[in-house]
Amino acid sequence: MKFGKELGIHLEQTLPEWRDKYLCYKLLKSFLKHIPNPADDDHPHLPPPSDAAVDRNFPPLPPHLAQLQEWFVRVLEEEIDKFNDFYVDKEEEFVIRFKVK
Repeated sequence: MKFGKELGIHLEQTLPEWRDKYLCYKLLKSFLKHIPNPADDDHPHLPPPSDAAVDRNFPPLPPHLAQLQEWFVRVLEEEIDKFNDFYVDKEEEFVIRFKVK
């Protein structure tokens, strides 16, 4: 069994009320699987996967890929914000709990 699946089962059994706080990586992962591989010769307009990724001076993406990238980034940011908000709330609860003792 894959680690992610095993962890999900464990968390579901121990902390089911946290279910909506999990990072929804399945959606993001499935999206990434459907992106064309820039290493393919069929897609010369995509940025190369080499060390050039560091300088970020790529040619612009085709409109359909740019829109998908915007959607992916928006969903990812929402998921990270959800996760961060949950973490901050829990951290605050623990700080309050330990100050009382």
